[in-house]
Amino acid sequence: MRIVIVDSDEISRTMIKKAVNTVAETHKIKSGCVIVGEAADGRKGCELIIEERPDLIIMDLELPGKNGLSLLKKVRSAQIHSRVLVITKDNDFDRTRQAISLGVDEYLLKPAKKVQIMKALQMIEDKLAGELVIETALSVENIFMACLNGQIHSDEIVDEITYEKYGFTLSDSGNLFVVWLGNGYMEQKEMTYKILEKLGQNQEFSVCVLPIDEWHLFTVVIYGREKKTARCAFFENVVIPRLSGMIRGELVCLWDEAERLEMLNVSLKNLRTIREWNLFFDRGDLIRCKDVEAMEIVPLKYPSELEHRLRRASVTVDRKEIIKCYDALYDLCKRDPHSPSQIKEVFIRFNMAVLNSYKLKKEIHSELQIQRSMQDIAKAMSWGEIRAAVELFFQTLNFQAEESDEYAQWSPLIQKAVQMVKKEYDQGITLEELADKLFVSEEYLSSQFKKETGSGFKEMVRSLQIERIKDLLANTKLKLNQIAELAGYSDAKYMSRVFKEEVGVLPSDFRKSAH
Repeated sequence: MRIVIVDSDEISRTMIKKAVNTVAETHKIKSGCVIVGEAADGRKGCELIIEERPDLIIMDLELPGKNGLSLLKKVRSAQIHSRVLVITKDNDFDRTRQAISLGVDEYLLKPAKKVQIMKALQMIEDKLAGELVIETALSVENIFMACLNGQIHSDEIVDEITYEKYGFTLSDSGNLFVVWLGNGYMEQKEMTYKILEKLGQNQEFSVCVLPIDEWHLFTVVIYGREKKTARCAFFENVVIPRLSGMIRGELVCLWDEAERLEMLNVSLKNLRTIREWNLFFDRGDLIRCKDVEAMEIVPLKYPSELEHRLRRASVTVDRKEIIKCYDALYDLCKRDPHSPSQIKEVFIRFNMAVLNSYKLKKEIHSELQIQRSMQDIAKAMSWGEIRAAVELFFQTLNFQAEESDEYAQWSPLIQKAVQMVKKEYDQGITLEELADKLFVSEEYLSSQFKKETGSGFKEMVRSLQIERIKDLLANTKLKLNQIAELAGYSDAKYMSRVFKEEVGVLPSDFRKSAH
C-alpha cells in the first residue's frame, strides 16, 4: 500500500509515520506499507498526490495553501480514487459531511492515538484487498466473456470501473466478429489466436479475443468510442484475407452490430444461428446478419434428371461418374440463395438414391456408418463438412474397389504410398514426409515410386492437382484463390502458371470452354 501524508503539524506527521512503520514491521498489512511522500501544505500535497497516485492519502482538513476539502475536490476531478484517512481537529459537522461525500474512508480527531491509526490502516487495507478482487474479476476478458454468457449488465459501479480502466461502458455499442474453424479448431487454435490478437495494433479501436473451445470458434469483441464506420471494411479487406491465407480447412467469418456491449450474448446467438448460411457464401466471405436477413430465398427444385444419372452410375459402381453428379449438385445448390435446410435435405435424398441403387447389387455391411453420414449432413455448417460426410458415405459403400484393383500390380509399400498421396496431395505433403510416415528412406521411396508407377512423386502430385483444378473449374463457381487452396497451392498465380504449362490454357479459359 503506497501512502502520501499531507499535514502541516510535524508532530502529527511523525505519529502517523510511526503507526505506518509499526503496521509494516508487524506484517499486519499483507500488501506492505510504504510512504511515497509527505507535504506540509495543501498545494504541495495536491501536486504530490497527482504525481504519485497513491493507494492511501492520510491528511488533515486544516491546511495552509489549499484547505483539505479543496484538495480532495481537485484530486477527485483528476480521476484519482485513492482511499482517504482524515486526521483533524476540525469536528464541524458540515465539513465532515462534505469530506465523506468526497470519498473519505475513515475520520479520526486529533490527537489520534497510535493504535487508532493502526486500526484504521488495517480497515482500509481490507477495503483495498476487496477492490483488487473485484478489479481482477473485472478484467476486460472476464467482462466480455460474462457479456457473451448474458451474466453481466450495465450499472453505475461496473461502468465506472470499466470506463476508468478500459475507456468504455457496457451501454456503449460494439461489434462482434466470430471465426469458426470446425474440426480444425484445436490444431490451428494457437496460430489463429496470434493473428487475431494483433488486430487492434495501430488501430483506432480495441479488440478482445476470446476462444470458445466448446463451439470451435473465436469471438472477437471490437470496442471503443471512435467512428465505427470503417471497422467492418477493415475486417473484410484486411483481416479475413490474412486468415484465409494462413488457415487451412474450414473458415467461416461472421459479423454483427451490438447496440450495447451488454447484449453481446444476443449477437453471438444470432451469429451461431446464421452460421449455416456459409453453405451459400464462399470461403473468405464475411457473413453479416443484415445480409442474410436481406436475402431473397429461392426454392430449391430437386434435380430428378441428375438423380436418374446418379442411380445408373451407382448400379455400375462408376465412382468417377458419381463424383461428377455430386459436383453438379454442389454447383446447383450454390447458384442461388437456397435455405441451408433445403440444401442438406437434397444431399440426404441424393445419398438415399445412391444407397437404394447400390442395394440392388451389393449388401450393406455398416448401417451405423450410413446413418452417421446422414446425420453429419443434417448438422453440417459448411461445404467442407458436407463433403466429408459424403466421402464417409462413399467409403462405407466401398466405391474405392476399382482403385484397389489398380493398386494390385504394385508392392504393398507403393500401394500405401499412392493411397497417402491421393489422400494428402492437397495438404502439401512432401516426399520426405511420406517416407517418414512409411519408415523408409527418401531415396529408396523415390526410386521404387518411379520404378513401379512409371512416374515420379512430384509428377503424380502435380497430375492429381491438375485433375482437381479441372474438376473445380468445370463444376463449381469457386474463385481461383479458393481453387488454389483446395488443390494444395498457396498462390493462385503460381497455380495458373503450372496449369497452363500442363494443360496449355489458363484456368479462366479452361472454365469458359467447359461450360
